[in-house]
Amino acid sequence: HWDGEVVWQSRRLELYRHSLDRLSAMDATYWCACTRKEIADSAITPDGAGVYAGTCRAGFARGRTPRAIRLKTNLDPIAFVDRLQGPVTQSVEREVGDFVVFRADNTFAYQLAVVVDDAEQGVTDVVRGADLIDSTPRQIHLQRLLGLPTPRYLHVPVAVSAAGEKLSKQQDAAEG
Repeated sequence: HWDGEVVWQSRRLELYRHSLDRLSAMDATYWCACTRKEIADSAITPDGAGVYAGTCRAGFARGRTPRAIRLKTNLDPIAFVDRLQGPVTQSVEREVGDFVVFRADNTFAYQLAVVVDDAEQGVTDVVRGADLIDSTPRQIHLQRLLGLPTPRYLHVPVAVSAAGEKLSKQQDAAEG
């Protein structure tokens, strides 16, 4: 049930900060100084995406500038049953690595914001494009660490153009 209230993430920074502080108090986070290029060069998965190898987990070299706060992951598989796609299992550490929850420019990452927002609003069901299914285990990892409920998920096929390209606002898809 949606009550029509619009959520502005820019007005919820205190909630995100509180959750980040809780994660830090659990020793579940650390500052990272790696650049995107360093990460891309460190570990490549079969699909070509970079996996963060935990380079800064034990600290980073003197003279480096912290760029982000990462959330520690582990090898334990995270499994859920998507209401359309079926069973999904992912080892976040092996397939993604420790992921960013806060950037040095004072921006909270989507993964943290969406988990906090969903819990705060009492979201019980999430319906979104199947292209986002790989991010769901990260969100479940965050939910578990923060003691938040895990909604049910349903990932639908992504709308594509006749040429097979994903339709999105970023690609000037017609609204309607």
